[in-house]
Amino acid sequence: MPNAPLNGTLYLILNYRPLGLVRGTAKSFDAFGMMVETGCILLPSQAEVEVTFSYRREGRNRVHRTPARVTRPEPGETRLEFDTEGQAAVHALLDYPLSALFAHRPCETPGKDQQPGTN
Repeated sequence: MPNAPLNGTLYLILNYRPLGLVRGTAKSFDAFGMMVETGCILLPSQAEVEVTFSYRREGRNRVHRTPARVTRPEPGETRLEFDTEGQAAVHALLDYPLSALFAHRPCETPGKDQQPGTN
C-alpha cells in the first residue's frame, strides 16, 4: 500500500550535520521512504541525513540508525528516501512485508482521470 499511514507514533531524530539534530515524527511510509513531520525546519533537497529511530520491542528499548536522502522538502514535512539496505531495515522495524511494498512506486500521484493504484 503506497504512502501507508503508521498505526502508531514513530518519533525519530534526523542528524543533518550543517544544522544538527532535528526532531521529527514519521507520518507515512512506502517502499522507498517516508514522510516526516519536521515542524518549522526545512531541510534542503538532496541533503544526506542519518535517521535515528527509538522504539520498544519485546520489552526492551532499541535504537536503529540508517542513512537517508531528503527528496522533497516542504514547510512542516520532509520526504526521505532510503537505499536498499535502509529500506529493508526500516520495514523490518515496522513489521511491514517488503514483498507488498515493492509492488508500488514511490510518491505515485494519480492524475485527475486516474484512480489510485492504476496506470
